[in-house]
Amino acid sequence: LADVSHELRTPLTAIRGNVDLMRRMGEGDLESLEIIQEEVDRLTRLVGDLTLLARADAGGLPLNLKPVELDNLLFEVYRQVSLLDKPVEVTVSEVDQVCVNGDPDRLKQLLFNLVENGIKYTPRGGRVTVGLAQTNGWAQITVSDNGIGIPAEDLPFIFDRFYRVDKARNRSQGGSGLGLAIAKWVAQAHGGDIEVESEVNAGTTFTVKLPVLEKEKEPKAGELRQENGRTRSSLRLLGPARRKEKQGDRD
Repeated sequence: LADVSHELRTPLTAIRGNVDLMRRMGEGDLESLEIIQEEVDRLTRLVGDLTLLARADAGGLPLNLKPVELDNLLFEVYRQVSLLDKPVEVTVSEVDQVCVNGDPDRLKQLLFNLVENGIKYTPRGGRVTVGLAQTNGWAQITVSDNGIGIPAEDLPFIFDRFYRVDKARNRSQGGSGLGLAIAKWVAQAHGGDIEVESEVNAGTTFTVKLPVLEKEKEPKAGELRQENGRTRSSLRLLGPARRKEKQGDRD
């Protein structure tokens, strides 16, 4: 699978390059070129996801572990989501300051996948809410939406690769069925997990739990790298988001 994904990258790169050239030169039907560009981007993301999972399965995907302030990471994803062209409100509820030992790129991917998933399955005018709390030594990230929800019979399979709740849905609704599988892998690779609760026509809540990094247990510089292989019209951002200050952190 990793070899196939690698071979797909070359023609996709060539197609994207030629589309960009034609657009700059004003050649061809611009609307058609835009469609081609969107599909190339979608396929490129799919290849990237497949490559990631293949490497993870083979134990060849290292995690660049370091102390990560999850509250800062969450707001980075919040700003990234602001670039999406979606008719859904994204809000951030109260956020604790929480540090974990993690790979910032993978954790950002986990958060983005969950928010994107919420946006994708929430109707126009709906809302996706993200929060972060620390409870009993665990960082708890919640991503909730008031979207279409997930039937109870589908919940046990929601993190399976390529699984689709609505098998007959239009492809334009997007999704490869890999985003949640990747989020699950990232959480478990960090010693945590993801839980999901949902009600049809009411919404869905994903809860990510990650072990908190205590200050006295922060890794030394030479201990940060570790390999793992064993053990979602315009988007309107509401705010400002509120952060909780830890006692003693503010003068």
